[in-house]
Amino acid sequence: MKWLWNKFKNAKIRHKIIIMFFIIGVIPMLILGVYSYTEVKRLLIAQEKNNMEDYLNQAVMSADNQLQIYNNLSEYISYNETVAQVLTYDYGNYYEMYEQYTKVLDPMLSSVKYFNDGVKQLTIYADNPVLIKHDVTIDKVDAIRKQDWCTDVLTSNSRNINWIVQKDPKQVFSVRKMPAIQNAGSTAILYIEADYDKLFRSFEYMSSDKYGVYIVDEADNIVFEKLSYDNDAKERTLLIEDIKDNNLICQEYTIVSCGMLSGWTVWFYKPNRVINASVAALVVAILVVMVICIVFSIIGASVLSKATVNDIEKLTKNMEAVEQGDMEITVTSDSKDEVGNLIRGFGNMINRINQLINEVYKGKISQKESEMRALQAQINPHFLYNSLSLINWKAIETDQKDISKLTLLLSTFYRTALNRGKNVLSIRDEISNMNSYLEIQLMMHDYNFSVVKNIDEDILEYKTLNLILQPLIENAIDHGIDVKENGEGVITISGHKEGNNILLSVEDNGIGMDEATAASILTKESKGYGVRNVNERIMLYYGEAYHLTVESKQGEGTKITICIPQIQM
Repeated sequence: MKWLWNKFKNAKIRHKIIIMFFIIGVIPMLILGVYSYTEVKRLLIAQEKNNMEDYLNQAVMSADNQLQIYNNLSEYISYNETVAQVLTYDYGNYYEMYEQYTKVLDPMLSSVKYFNDGVKQLTIYADNPVLIKHDVTIDKVDAIRKQDWCTDVLTSNSRNINWIVQKDPKQVFSVRKMPAIQNAGSTAILYIEADYDKLFRSFEYMSSDKYGVYIVDEADNIVFEKLSYDNDAKERTLLIEDIKDNNLICQEYTIVSCGMLSGWTVWFYKPNRVINASVAALVVAILVVMVICIVFSIIGASVLSKATVNDIEKLTKNMEAVEQGDMEITVTSDSKDEVGNLIRGFGNMINRINQLINEVYKGKISQKESEMRALQAQINPHFLYNSLSLINWKAIETDQKDISKLTLLLSTFYRTALNRGKNVLSIRDEISNMNSYLEIQLMMHDYNFSVVKNIDEDILEYKTLNLILQPLIENAIDHGIDVKENGEGVITISGHKEGNNILLSVEDNGIGMDEATAASILTKESKGYGVRNVNERIMLYYGEAYHLTVESKQGEGTKITICIPQIQM
């Protein structure tokens, strides 16, 4: 233990802060995460069971409503005196009986089926010797005596409504004795068959997860079965036995039940693995949150330790650099503590030393260099203009008009290009510079290409950067006109206003370029730098909203457009 304490005591301050932060922050976070997972898992499982009970109650309520409708129909018909009179009347002939069936019974029973589309069949089986079968609505009791349920119905109380389900084919129907006919001294059974699928539809979509539903009658016969996932026959058999034995506590399933109006019992269950899957998603979420928190804690500890000791480490390195003779260091601190005061004191001392050095030594040297550059900047243009002027006079003396013209053009070009050291000039002067350059190029190319100018007068007094048209014209001549094999080369220079901007364009009918080359001409991947340099200058001076636009098609030519804002000189 002492060894561990000594190890901690001798560790760097940065490492000490990280260790303390981990002990104080991360370990409690892990404990809280485990506790949260346990509690949330318990709450989720309880909530899932409550949800299952809610789903089941809603489904049972929907099915009971349907059963109640059918029971009400059964009560209405069974106690109806008109129906009893028609079925028990002593008719003189069959025509009279048929007339009563068609005029009284058929409209009544048809309306019942019409207003209740879930009724598939409605039949009255009467024990009347003179009765004849009529469609599916009237028949003799003898027609159903062989059914298993017939004897039970005949011996049951006339007030009881018996619901019976047959699985092959799927049928669900209610049967009962009719009290009104029984009171008349006869016997009749009312048979109402309901739509099986419609009656149990509410149990088809009880949950979006995997689930199973069993409905059993009072004899534990399965009335309805719904399984939304695949399980083997052995698992299904064991589950049904658990349900029949009322074993609600099952290790592999969560089961809830509810009784129905017909005396049936509904069992709704879900495999625990489905519920655990939702809990597993929560576990993953908690783990992710914990990992994120731990990562941020470690990052926070690193940042905190760095912020605490970084200034001290920098101060140590700077002091070592000063010992080696390096005075070009900068050390500052916003901290108001003792370390911050020490750093600022050291920094002020270094700054004062450097200031004295600059004033006494470097300042004098820099002043001399500035004076020399200013003198050179003044001398060089004058020397150039004087030389060009001398060449011009010599050409005039020897009657060399082309040389004289070329010399004057060159003088005009460099005068506007240098622009007395200024970076901006009027568009008029830029056009003048461009004209001089174009005339020189035409002379160099023996006037083998033509120039078209479409420049509006109302843009000439606006401000622009110098030397932005010449690189574009040079590019059009070198990469468009000079390599053109067929036809005369044409360069078109245009200038006009558009909104609050001025558009200047240089267009040639040269060989053009493909899309990839056109897209890269303004980037660092471009082999040339003239056009790219113009684009960068414009963006730096006016902002990124103003730049060059390149349009080109192979075999047709290239057009480069400059967009600058309207600024008066």
